[in-house]
Amino acid sequence: MMKPFPGSHSHKTAALCALALLTAALAAGCKKSPEKVDLTSTHTTAAETMASQEETSKETDATKAQAPEDSQPQETEKGQAGSKKISTRNNTYSSGKVSITYPGIVNLEDAEKASAVNELLKKNALSVLEAWEINDTEDSLDISCQVLSADRNRVTVVYTGELAKKGAAYPTKVMYSNTVDVPNASDIGFDHFADPYTMAGYVLSGDCTFYNASDALKSELMGVKNDTSLEAYTEMFTNADFPFEGTFPQSFSYEHQGVIYFTVPVPHALGDYAVVMFAPDSK
Repeated sequence: MMKPFPGSHSHKTAALCALALLTAALAAGCKKSPEKVDLTSTHTTAAETMASQEETSKETDATKAQAPEDSQPQETEKGQAGSKKISTRNNTYSSGKVSITYPGIVNLEDAEKASAVNELLKKNALSVLEAWEINDTEDSLDISCQVLSADRNRVTVVYTGELAKKGAAYPTKVMYSNTVDVPNASDIGFDHFADPYTMAGYVLSGDCTFYNASDALKSELMGVKNDTSLEAYTEMFTNADFPFEGTFPQSFSYEHQGVIYFTVPVPHALGDYAVVMFAPDSK
């Protein structure tokens, strides 16, 4: 055992007190919990998705009364990196066997501009009723929408669903899209993203890439795509997208995260339509 240091009784008492204080301090230090790290702001975004996350909110009774044909609105925050987001709210047109969901913007400072954009979005979304001569008591149509992006420059929406016409042997899968120039409240078409003739050549080439298709389906699509001529594809892409003027477009296009997507019609057995993707940076 270690011998005590020589000295007076008072020195010994002071040393024991100091030792007790040090022991208490060390014990308290060991019990202190580490500071918690706030991870609530962490957000992960998928590299390439056809859809974004949505936050929904119920519409007030007053808003419902103003638009009786619309139901179950969902307010959604959508936007592109580096630009100020705007909110969108999903509205549903419902009549008989017909249901079409379409978005509208809700927090643009310019109320007049917001109204013009919303009227355009609704008009285009519901234009299929006229284009396909839908009888809501005999034909069945179910269309949903995905807002891929929404900011003060542009709103991009993709519509997908299924149409079953009375007397048809089978239902048809449908897809159309709408890109709206917010400042001008106008439609943005295929030629804004790419040259129709160049894209026609791309579709007929061996480099053509189909989006969201299995290897087996891609193999089938690579064969049937060549049943259409360069001239026919060029005309199809030249007349793609909204506005709808008499003849409903055979192809629709949009741009998302730097990649251009556009549809081409294919046989029913292969899905009724296929989505071609073109990444300019990779060519």
